[in-house]
Amino acid sequence: MSRSTRGAGLLAGLVTVALLLAGCAGADAVGEVPDEPVTGGVLQYGTDVQPVAGGIDPYVAASFAAQNVYVQIYESLLTKDDDGTIQPGLAESWKEVDPTTYRFTLRDGAAFSDGSPLTVDDVIFSFDTMKESGAAQASMLTALDSVVAVDDRTVEFRLSTPSGAFLNLVAGEGTGVIVSKDWYTSTPPEERQRTALGTGPFRLTAWQDNVVLSLRRNPHYWDAPHPYLDGIDFRIIPDDQARLAALRQGTVDAIWIGDQQLSEQVEQEGFQVGQNAKTRDLTIYVDTTSGPLASTEFRQALSTGLDRDQLATLASYGYGEPSLVVPVGDPASVGPDADTPHYTHDAAKARELLAASGVEEPTVTLTYPSDAAFARDVALYEVMQEQLKDVGITLKLHPAPWADILAGYVSGSYTGLTVVPGTAQPDPSGYFAPFLAPTPMNKTGAAGKAASALFGKYVATADPEARTAILEQLEDEVADQVLVLVPYVVAQRQEIWSPRLQDYDVDPYSFRKHLEEAWLVP
Repeated sequence: MSRSTRGAGLLAGLVTVALLLAGCAGADAVGEVPDEPVTGGVLQYGTDVQPVAGGIDPYVAASFAAQNVYVQIYESLLTKDDDGTIQPGLAESWKEVDPTTYRFTLRDGAAFSDGSPLTVDDVIFSFDTMKESGAAQASMLTALDSVVAVDDRTVEFRLSTPSGAFLNLVAGEGTGVIVSKDWYTSTPPEERQRTALGTGPFRLTAWQDNVVLSLRRNPHYWDAPHPYLDGIDFRIIPDDQARLAALRQGTVDAIWIGDQQLSEQVEQEGFQVGQNAKTRDLTIYVDTTSGPLASTEFRQALSTGLDRDQLATLASYGYGEPSLVVPVGDPASVGPDADTPHYTHDAAKARELLAASGVEEPTVTLTYPSDAAFARDVALYEVMQEQLKDVGITLKLHPAPWADILAGYVSGSYTGLTVVPGTAQPDPSGYFAPFLAPTPMNKTGAAGKAASALFGKYVATADPEARTAILEQLEDEVADQVLVLVPYVVAQRQEIWSPRLQDYDVDPYSFRKHLEEAWLVP
């Protein structure tokens, strides 16, 4: 395998005439910009979809839409800067006592948005709950034996074995979050999905289904003078072009969109465009336990029959890039090469593998999200359908609501091939956890036995060079058994904002975490 490189997107496309004529009030209607940040104002942010299955309960929610909202509300003991370096968070300091013991000292003055102080009991409860939750991040805590209080501000984590994933998980945006023990245990599960109590810069004050999620400043936030904003209204506008029209008209201050062609156009109109990393993997999960997909040769024929370079060129207009399980936008990624098993397109070989599989009816169903927010991906599935038809495999396309797909994915009730677009993970093991860890989502069966063993070894390994070597083996094993399919990866979103929003920039993983540092021109 070769270390991955980020492909340059092809400059392409024009927006529709209607959008070109929509006006650019959002970019033009900005007065004099003060020299220093100004406190106040509610940012209107146009987004595509609201949290679905699990709502915003950080130990239940599984969607990217949930994480990029609750990272404004909840925090972790540690965090990462834009270079990936671990920094203090709710813990003002930490140290490795020995390879299996870590101590964290809580930040003095940290409090939840109701004014109650953060305690070591909250930290202990949060990690105990996280580990028992069944969520994907729980698989990275398998080495965690116990969390104990040393004193009123110090908590100690004791591991059974060294773990290269542990600190990354603790510092992960949206994964190692801390909740209030009193609030979480006294709030019914359904209510926890629609309300929140965190230590972050904002608090959730209202949620109108499929219209707006309203966040307001946390008056007890420890990192003064942040946030500068009085609040954020995440306005749900499913269509990319409708969101862009709202930005141009000045009804929202910022948006994100999936269509990079649109973002290139508006940059010439005075709007700011953030360049997000390619961490959106269009992972296709495979149920290897039944039907044609139970045959290794059939899965290999399916993978070999796909021309990923053509998919990236045609279906994503050149913005996609072939990738293995860890997206090429992640610094830890290892890219595919000529030696990656069953990865390079070879129609003749695919037909041979199909014949060897003995599958008499080579038909498989691909279920994909039908919501407007995922419309940009439909071309991919249609091109895949044509490519596989050429090698004798019938791919039936089955659009379904995203909420239904996510529910089936989380419960493990999905069948055939199911598309669940992925997001950046705190540790590379997080990309493999859903289908290799002992979670309901894992439907690899006996085919995944060797890969699961490598996955466990990878999670437990702390040495960086050794981890890279194991990761290469793991990627090859997953590709050989075709435990998942990754057609290509693209940027999660393209963020665009009016000059009225100052001191904002995207973060590498598209969590919008820098909104706490941003401010609005009055």
